[in-house]
Amino acid sequence: MGLCKAGLRLVLALLAYGLGPLVCVAQDYWDDPSHLQCGSHTMEFSLPSLLEDAAFALSIIDKNGKHHYLHNDSTCGTWIGQKPDGSLVVGSDFNGCYVREENGSYVVTITLEEILRDEKSQYHKKDLACPILPAMDAPSQSDCTSVMQSDRLPCANDSVSRELCERLGCCFSQNAPTLRCYYGKKLTAYCTADNNMVVAISKDITMPSLILDSVKVLGVDSNSCPSMLAATTASFIGFQFPLSCGGANEAVDASMVYEYTFVATNKVITWQLASVTRDSTMRVTVRCSFSQTGIVPLQVEVFTLPPPLPVSTTGPLTLEMRIARDVQYSSYYAVEDYPILRILRDPVHVEVRILQRTDPSLVLILNNCWATNSRERTNFPQWSLLSSSCPFTGDSYLTELVPVTSSQGITFPTYYSRFIVSTFTFVDSNTQTALKRSVFFHCSASVCVPSASETCSVNCQRKKRMVELKQTDNTLTVTSHGPVIFYSEEIKTNNVVDEEEDFGSELALAWLPGIAATGFILVVSLLGIYLYKKQKKYALSTVNA
Repeated sequence: MGLCKAGLRLVLALLAYGLGPLVCVAQDYWDDPSHLQCGSHTMEFSLPSLLEDAAFALSIIDKNGKHHYLHNDSTCGTWIGQKPDGSLVVGSDFNGCYVREENGSYVVTITLEEILRDEKSQYHKKDLACPILPAMDAPSQSDCTSVMQSDRLPCANDSVSRELCERLGCCFSQNAPTLRCYYGKKLTAYCTADNNMVVAISKDITMPSLILDSVKVLGVDSNSCPSMLAATTASFIGFQFPLSCGGANEAVDASMVYEYTFVATNKVITWQLASVTRDSTMRVTVRCSFSQTGIVPLQVEVFTLPPPLPVSTTGPLTLEMRIARDVQYSSYYAVEDYPILRILRDPVHVEVRILQRTDPSLVLILNNCWATNSRERTNFPQWSLLSSSCPFTGDSYLTELVPVTSSQGITFPTYYSRFIVSTFTFVDSNTQTALKRSVFFHCSASVCVPSASETCSVNCQRKKRMVELKQTDNTLTVTSHGPVIFYSEEIKTNNVVDEEEDFGSELALAWLPGIAATGFILVVSLLGIYLYKKQKKYALSTVNA
């Protein structure tokens, strides 16, 4: 709001023989309330360009009735400057030395003494008043301390007081040399009395975090709204623009309602016929209502994503695919624990193991693992997780292979294969909208027996399999033993912004991997499995989830 603060340094505005009596000719201008601009923490008043034959003195009155010549004073929060059209602008911070609170408004009194050509003078006095907007909830201490100095987005200039900063819903750091008043809440939104909208959004408003570069205002940009301001740090993005720029507006009960929608898009990765994403989307709608008596409460709404449809699979037990509760694989989800909720990018610790065997020479090999959004392993779209026993390299979030050793208390560590998947959801390649948010995992698995020529090991560093594994034709289609229901977590946020909020944020697409844990069973069709020769290899069935 500090327009032309670095302009004129006037201790006394004394301009002789200009272009005419300043106030006599422009009395209507002096009384016109439209020339007072009320911001979030400052006010500015414009005076017309100087008229001929005028000399004047501009003063400001303190709380004790004492006059002070108006000049640039950062200590008391006053400034005077000049616009390109020649008009003067004087301003004050709401917490400045000369501002008082009266009848729900910030009030400052200025005077203008005009000296005419006949050496007579005219004295004019004006109260500049801006409404005190209802205070917003101050951020929590954790919100403020979690914002690094380099990530701070300024909420107001450094001269504002703690009280005024927190009334804006912002964080205040008394000892900081700069950026003392900064945004800390996940969403801060308000409309100023001078018809501007101010919105600041944190990347952490969703899980996972937003891609801040993708956040935009629908129907408003720098081309259609040249006065639009946008600022970004590593953690926040902020917008300020006049309500006259785009947006929807309508008159409701003698009030004018302005509505703007802020959206964020996600990054989609495409491979073959499948597209996936691990990013959040967001949709925030901000409505401001103005009446003749002043601003009325701001409303912000939250819209959440609908949960996906439930799905299930069944099948008998030979190989088991299950989900661990922790990275140590120390415990696993039981059948009654399902459905299991996962947020985008959350790790899912998957394990496939051989059951009902005691031969220590057997080695379980996962050949290929992939994901679909249906129970059919051959259906499309598909997304590769493991290719030739190694993490699929076409994904920016590589599947992580987890080694299994006897030190973990496992009798037959070669019976186990473990990997970690960063969760995702399938999206339509054209519309970028989420498809079924249920994800099924499938793995083709083989059993190998080491020999002098075959080590049954895989070296992904060389991008080459060290052993060729054969598949038998005696594989069976597998389904889960019991139902597994997949649904998304519906995250609802009700933050109060200004007085009345209604903020819409399409939060992260909650994701539940379609894996049956205990109870998910894979058919192994090994006809006459009696290992008479250690060098022979036996192929197990395809693992589906």
